Amino acid sequence: MAGTRLVGIDLARLAAVAGMMAAHTVLWEAPAPGVVALVDGPPSTLFAVLGGVSVVLAARQRLAAGDRRGAIRSTLARGAVVAVLGVLVAPLATAVFVVLVPFGVAIALAGLLLTLPSWAIAALAAALWAAGGSLAAIARESLPAELVEPEGPGDALLAGAVDVVLTGVYPVVTWLAYLLVGMLLARALLAARARGRERRALATVGVAGAALIAAAVAASELGVRLVAEAVLEQPAEAMRDSILMNAYGAAQGTEPAWQLVAAPHSGTPTDMARTVGIGLVAIALLGLLAASLPPRALRALEPLRAAGAAPLTIYVVHVVLLSTLALAAPELSTGWGAWAAQLAVAIGIGAILAASRARGPLERLVGAAATRAAGPREPTAPARAE
Repeated sequence: MAGTRLVGIDLARLAAVAGMMAAHTVLWEAPAPGVVALVDGPPSTLFAVLGGVSVVLAARQRLAAGDRRGAIRSTLARGAVVAVLGVLVAPLATAVFVVLVPFGVAIALAGLLLTLPSWAIAALAAALWAAGGSLAAIARESLPAELVEPEGPGDALLAGAVDVVLTGVYPVVTWLAYLLVGMLLARALLAARARGRERRALATVGVAGAALIAAAVAASELGVRLVAEAVLEQPAEAMRDSILMNAYGAAQGTEPAWQLVAAPHSGTPTDMARTVGIGLVAIALLGLLAASLPPRALRALEPLRAAGAAPLTIYVVHVVLLSTLALAAPELSTGWGAWAAQLAVAIGIGAILAASRARGPLERLVGAAATRAAGPREPTAPARAE
């Protein structure tokens, strides 16, 4: 298994879903600040970055064969199915903001960029990283009310599209940047593996992630002070907690100083740097662990790897189960015990999949749709991915 899959990526997927489970259960009980810093924002970012990794991994065989159109069609289908699943799951998810619709849209958009050279993807990611948060904040403040909170069914469709792209909790304008980072990461890791330099590449990824975290924390400290003293005209320490509270998709204000604040789910450049940095460190550490373990140890981790290879299935099970518990037995839906139970369900699913050597049911659904959409391979000139 280690030779055919990037096992560390599967483990990172499980870590992302486990972190999102913690965000949905543990944060209700006001845990220690360190726990909040790790689970309020970074897990969903890691999920998105890994989504970009998956875009490249799923399309690499067709791209290697020169079937560019098939690779793009298959990725568009993957994104569409994920988005439709989000629409179907959302009414059942009374306790969670479901990420699947914007995630699916971002996958589809990433698919359209599959054949671009890495420098072009990096340039687009940098532009979205720098400006996406500002666009989301301005949209929330400036768009007509009917596009943010529709009053009738006639406005609902357009308002829904605006919500997905700009004003929602997971706006595509920032989430696409995460997927593009993941695409670049996947290309780099695959190239390093082909040259026998996977461990060196993972170490470099970890160092880059740590540097992003340090830069983001330093810039955010400056941002908190600027927002408090120049925008709110209050002492910084008195306003710190309110400035750094969960922003649910966009910064609290449109003043430039807000874009320096690394508040969770704000989509500011510093928030993205902090959460991407944590994600890169996690991917590097888990990748190095998987690359260092002997085959017997990897086999012992197979239930965890199999769970990580079924993130969509496990995420949907978690969302539905948690929302059901929140209505029927609220005391079982919050706290560390609830998180442990949810994680146990995920690992149990992984154990079943590992024993049966099967894919997750929703992963099979997405894969079948992608294969059907791609059609027979159409060899053309090999795609460049440098």
